[in-house]
Amino acid sequence: MMHEDGHPNVPFSDWQAFLAWQKSRISPSPIEEVIDRNEAKLPDWSVPLARGVAIASDELLGQAGHQHGMYRPRGWREWGRGCFVRDIDWPGDRLMVRRCDKRQWWTIERLGEARQYEHEDEVLVFQFASIPIFTRSYQSAMRLAVHCHTNGPRPGCVGLKQRPKTRRL
Repeated sequence: MMHEDGHPNVPFSDWQAFLAWQKSRISPSPIEEVIDRNEAKLPDWSVPLARGVAIASDELLGQAGHQHGMYRPRGWREWGRGCFVRDIDWPGDRLMVRRCDKRQWWTIERLGEARQYEHEDEVLVFQFASIPIFTRSYQSAMRLAVHCHTNGPRPGCVGLKQRPKTRRL
């Protein structure tokens, strides 16, 4: 299995097995739905080895203190159209949530003062195959971002990971 900076390149057969396993789950899961990369229209620069994206489940959002219909938490400010940020820890470091494409999906990212990459520094991912975790509202993305930043990743599940460099062939 090839990988780059903690991001595995999962073989297609393993990806198919993961999708089948995810669909057959009865117990609570941190993932509500998995969507193929092409269908999600994930840009080439964003977690380039990920085969898809995952939508956070109500269980995961509940652990972050989110319930449907909640307002935007304090400390967040609009930073352009479809993008919100919250300053954290050191001056210049921030959490960011932004709309993905024209859908109602929101990414969760952490940016450093000296940004290594133009588009993002770290992105919230599901551990298997470094699948980016999206939410369906900016309010839930904000709560999940703060929860993961403050408490660290849920064991074996999600965490903010450094985005690998996109290599050109």
